[in-house]
Formats: sequence, C-alpha cells, structure tokens
Amino acid sequence: MNTKTLILTLFILVMAAAGLQAYQGGGPGTGHYQDFMAGLSPEQQEKVQKLTDAHHEQLFALQKDLSAKHAEMEALLAVVPPDKAAISTLMDDVNALQAKKNALNADYRISLTEITGKPLPLDSGKGCGPASPCPGRTTGCGAPSSEAGNGDGAPSATPPAQDS
Repeated sequence: MNTKTLILTLFILVMAAAGLQAYQGGGPGTGHYQDFMAGLSPEQQEKVQKLTDAHHEQLFALQKDLSAKHAEMEALLAVVPPDKAAISTLMDDVNALQAKKNALNADYRISLTEITGKPLPLDSGKGCGPASPCPGRTTGCGAPSSEAGNGDGAPSATPPAQDS
C-alpha cells in the first residue's frame, strides 16, 4: 500500500511540475498581443478587440471545416482501393478552405494596421521557450507582438520569417 501511495504521489508531483514548467507567463503584458496593444487609445483597443473577436469566429469556423475535411480525407485514404477522384475533389476543397483562411488572416492584419497605424508582426517568437525550439521556425511559435524575439523576451538578431 505504501509503495502505491508513494508512486501515485510522485506521479502527481511530476505532473504538477510539468504543468508549472509549461505555464510560462499569462500575466499582463504577455501573450497574444503583448507589446502590440501598448500605446493604443482605449477606442483603438476596443476596435481591435471587436475585430479580433469577429476574426476568431470566422477563423474557428474555417478551422472546424478544415478539420472535418481532414477527417474525411483520412477515411478516404483508409479504404482499399482508394477512390482517387474523391480524394482529388476533397483535396481541392481543403485547398480552397486553406486559401480562404489565408485571405482571412491577411485581411485581419491589414485591418489591424488601419486601426492602429502600426503593422502586426507575423511572428513574435514568444510561446515556445528559449531560442526558437520549434522545428522549422526561426523565431519561435508564439502569437504576434510588436518585436521579434527569441523566446526569452529579448529581441532576436534576425527578423521574423514572412511566410503565412
């Protein structure tokens, strides 16, 4: 009984430590808009919030559609022999949804620039920990902020990648 209790206690302790390690920040001035919202008037902040809420509703709906299409694709690819015509049609649907998502994101960034008078950087470098540990990324994998960084709050030596 004591061994089971000890193992359970150690497991809980390790999981709690892992959770604390994963949680970095969350206080004021961190997260999605970090420095981008700094210096905006209350009116601008309200416009940005309304625009962001509307954007997220559209984006989440598109993402839900994309997830459904991906599930359909998995089902089609699991059938032997695969229906190449149906797969091709579905790929066209996925590509169209992805293009719509990319256009939605571009329009959102343009609208933010029009409201605030400053561009929203593509990538802040925040959110993945120190020195861009995300594979294939040069500046981390966090949400946008006004400065590119390396994940530790310091600006990076290289500008963020401009891909979408």
